[in-house]
Amino acid sequence: MRVVISALLAFGAFAVPAHAADLATIDCVGGKLDAAVKAQIEADTVRNMGEAGKRPTYDPSVSRGLNDAAAACAKDNGWALAATKAAGIYALAKLGLPVAQRIVGEHGFDAAALEDQFQALPEETRDRALTAAENQELIKAAVTDEAKQTRENAELLAEFFAFLSTIQYAAHDFSVG
Repeated sequence: MRVVISALLAFGAFAVPAHAADLATIDCVGGKLDAAVKAQIEADTVRNMGEAGKRPTYDPSVSRGLNDAAAACAKDNGWALAATKAAGIYALAKLGLPVAQRIVGEHGFDAAALEDQFQALPEETRDRALTAAENQELIKAAVTDEAKQTRENAELLAEFFAFLSTIQYAAHDFSVG
């Protein structure tokens, strides 16, 4: 997700009035993406979650699609630059989450229980990117079975919690941006 986040910083090419964005419009970006970009996000998420120890990356078509959709939504909704960036980041995480849920389930984890664990964090923690220590604590609490205490599972859960965290903090940033 970080590669796409960098690409989303290039939004400075258009000007919009600076005011908080209406959270009801945050799904605009995902709605404007074509099927090919959505399929690429799914494929990249599968690949990323299968590559233990590597930083997640996305095809350049994902960045282009997110940039184009976010720019169109910003124009349609009068979003500020910060809200536009947050909406693009949110869309990427939101579209990748169902794939991440499926993959953690295939590895023997209950995605709903992991989501509940994340939601139990204080709101001020959820409204920003998780620190490495916070992420580590979530993983430790999630993996109580010694047989599942592997580096691969820790990395898989770290990526899963990153999706949840990104959705939450991007929505927060969108609404205050």
